[in-house]
Amino acid sequence: MIAALIALAAAGVAAAGGAPPSAASDPGFVFARALARAGPRPAGSAAERRAHARVEQRFRAAGLRIAHDRFRVPGHGRSRNVVGIFDTPADCLHVLIAHTDSVPPAPGADDNASGVGTLVALAPRLRTIAPACDVWLIASGAEERPYTGQADHLGARAAVPRVKKRAKDLRFVLSLDEVGRGTTFHLRSRADRPRVEGRIVKAGRGAVRWIRDSATGNSDHREFVLAGLPAAKLGVPDDPLRHTAADTPSRLQPHAFVKVRAIVERLLG
Repeated sequence: MIAALIALAAAGVAAAGGAPPSAASDPGFVFARALARAGPRPAGSAAERRAHARVEQRFRAAGLRIAHDRFRVPGHGRSRNVVGIFDTPADCLHVLIAHTDSVPPAPGADDNASGVGTLVALAPRLRTIAPACDVWLIASGAEERPYTGQADHLGARAAVPRVKKRAKDLRFVLSLDEVGRGTTFHLRSRADRPRVEGRIVKAGRGAVRWIRDSATGNSDHREFVLAGLPAAKLGVPDDPLRHTAADTPSRLQPHAFVKVRAIVERLLG
């Protein structure tokens, strides 16, 4: 009997890719895997719109107010941001952003279904976390400059005016980009004196290391930094398979989602 129970437990762990069952059922991991399984999500495409619709459905189910930023993607139609808004009595604001699009032929599992999945998993947790500030969850569109051919991350650029209206309340904008693998993460920003970054590193409890961006940044945080707003990117140290067909759902690691969501929840609480 004992041997049989051990065998069943081992089978369960193996089926989850070596992760404990609680990690394998993490809602962020489950959502990200499903999003990537649906295939590439080029900016302005029907696939990107379907991905945004799925995110919006989950935000609404979590009781968040919904807003949109709609914008053109030159040569590729139109895109949008889906903004989930959680209000509190406080006069301060935390913004989390993750881009929904991917570069064909990449199904964009780590880049960036992982970040979107983290937002989706966080949405129903906000009432329990009781954040110290208002929280905006932004699933952005048209981030991938290799596909759009634009100098800016278009979804983030479209979100800047919305965020700037609350510039005096803003504590930080954090881009979640490639957070679906590994046990340690890099926090990238252009700050000369990393004050906000210190809070994020502290929330990481040893799993987050701050790295100063060598240029203006290669994720949605760039557009906020250029607008004079405090912003940074949290992601894996590097991903050699980004923007390739090999960035598949099988690469996603459940424990990474559990860890990143815990970091973000500590940061918001």
